[in-house]
Amino acid sequence: LAKEVTSGQSSVWRETPWVWNECYGEQDTPSMHVVAIDYGVKRNILRLLAGLGAKVTVVPAKTGAEEILAMQPDGIFLSNGPGDPEATGEYAVPVIQNLLKTDIPVFGICLGHQMLALALGGKTEKMHQGHHGANHPVKD
Repeated sequence: LAKEVTSGQSSVWRETPWVWNECYGEQDTPSMHVVAIDYGVKRNILRLLAGLGAKVTVVPAKTGAEEILAMQPDGIFLSNGPGDPEATGEYAVPVIQNLLKTDIPVFGICLGHQMLALALGGKTEKMHQGHHGANHPVKD
């Protein structure tokens, strides 16, 4: 599903979080550059990154490692998104594995974190019932 909801082209995200009586702001003095791989990212995640001082470049889910590295990021963010990690991993894992060969920090949330686990040799398993919002113990 991630390839269905990803952005169609690369773009720079500048909007920062909403502040009472000021509305949304704009990041115009970035202190770092983060490339966000869009697997279906929520806009508020991008706002928070911009609010922390990042220039955020959003790229489509199928963007190659070479293109991402050519942007000279200080960090690479693997976004949240819908769908089966295994299906998304078919095209995402090789890219992430190439990105991990660099000294650039790579971090992810939700689906992006699952992609990172797969790229590092981990496994994901479908739960009997989908679930959001609570922690589950790890079982052997």
